[in-house]
Amino acid sequence: MAYSSLHGRKPMERASKITHASVITNATVQALLGRCSVPRPAEAHTLDEISHDMPLSDTDLIRVIVAVDGSMREVPVREEFPSATITFFTFGPLLFKLEALRELNLQTFIAPEDMAKLKKIQRFVLALPTRNISLSGMTLRDSVRRSLHEFFADHHGGDDPLYKTLRWILFRGWSKDGDKFWELPHCPNHGCGHERIRLTPTSPDEGPCDTCQRPIYLVDAFRLHERVDEDQGASGISSYVLTVLEQIVMVHVIRAIWEMKPSLLQEVLFIKDGPLACFGQAAPISKPLREMATFLGDQPDPADPSRRVSYLNLAGLEKSGAFVEHAIHIDEHLQPGTVLPLSNEYIYKYIIPGDPNSADPYGGNTYWGGKLIFKAVDGNTYVATVPTAQGFKASPTYADYLNLTEVLAALAELRCSMYDNALIPVAIANRLVSLAAVPSSRILETFAREYVQR
Repeated sequence: MAYSSLHGRKPMERASKITHASVITNATVQALLGRCSVPRPAEAHTLDEISHDMPLSDTDLIRVIVAVDGSMREVPVREEFPSATITFFTFGPLLFKLEALRELNLQTFIAPEDMAKLKKIQRFVLALPTRNISLSGMTLRDSVRRSLHEFFADHHGGDDPLYKTLRWILFRGWSKDGDKFWELPHCPNHGCGHERIRLTPTSPDEGPCDTCQRPIYLVDAFRLHERVDEDQGASGISSYVLTVLEQIVMVHVIRAIWEMKPSLLQEVLFIKDGPLACFGQAAPISKPLREMATFLGDQPDPADPSRRVSYLNLAGLEKSGAFVEHAIHIDEHLQPGTVLPLSNEYIYKYIIPGDPNSADPYGGNTYWGGKLIFKAVDGNTYVATVPTAQGFKASPTYADYLNLTEVLAALAELRCSMYDNALIPVAIANRLVSLAAVPSSRILETFAREYVQR
């Protein structure tokens, strides 16, 4: 690592212009590159064999759209100590009626008050110490844990605390069956050797460890603290924090509707920016989320109790990454109005390097839905994750995805011409919660410096 300019009086150390020669001529490097391969392009006939024509929807139940998106920005809090940083998060659910969007499509001119109908969002805001800063008297690790605990315990806008939803997920509040506990591998407090700590529905949001008597929070179930390093900081968990919080907030709305009127869920389409998955240390949370989707996907039909229907309409939409790049590559070979379910074999063969015959399926420990590529009739192509019936499936078929025809029909109505393959609710939600590099970073930096104790 090069020397930097600490006081601005001396230049930064510049990298050598010829060192790359030692890399290029290294026999070991050459041999390793020779052993590497990348997924090959999918053949057109393969796509024809596994793609599925999307049938026309014979129902018009979806009336409300709830889109969840978030943003984060890390800023320094001391001008003379730039490595001390706080990360700010903003995220929340955007809600509007599908009919309001349809009415806008019929208008020659759109008034500001009409657009306001599409901008009803509940914002959540979180500040998290990430490097060389902590709550008074605490380590960085404990500061992160405490900050998340207080955020989940707070009544945001007078609403139920997010802890209520976290309990609903961890202890399967939708069902009376199964084991009602969540196990932590070890005490999150440094130096405590207590292992296999069992949290139950009666465990408090904050309670003492039986061994060290220091606090254990219910939010420790995410195990994000395990990735916090006192020297390197907590910046590495920021993306995991945002991903988890976006999904918790989405389930927060699902739970509220379920407890108010379960059948009303049939009229709501939930859209998350990004895949339906929990990564890193928080990956185990995907298991109860799969169980929730399975439960909501198998309910009695209000019109005919002898039939079973899905109450859950949900999709995670991706805007970048390997799957989006693959979708762009095969777009010309997909017919409008077709769906390409992505099996484990297809993913490892054409998208992500791996063994197509592996017993460890892609997303088996992280995803709570199945991947697919959808090309709408208008030609827009989307990469989506949609929950599947009866849990995770390594090779889902069209019929395995919950309410897929209805979900995709609604998505096709939400096209946004401002960006490539964009959806209106995702674009609006992102605009309302995003923290720009300029001027948001500078303003947040000034704000943080004003309030942080010196």
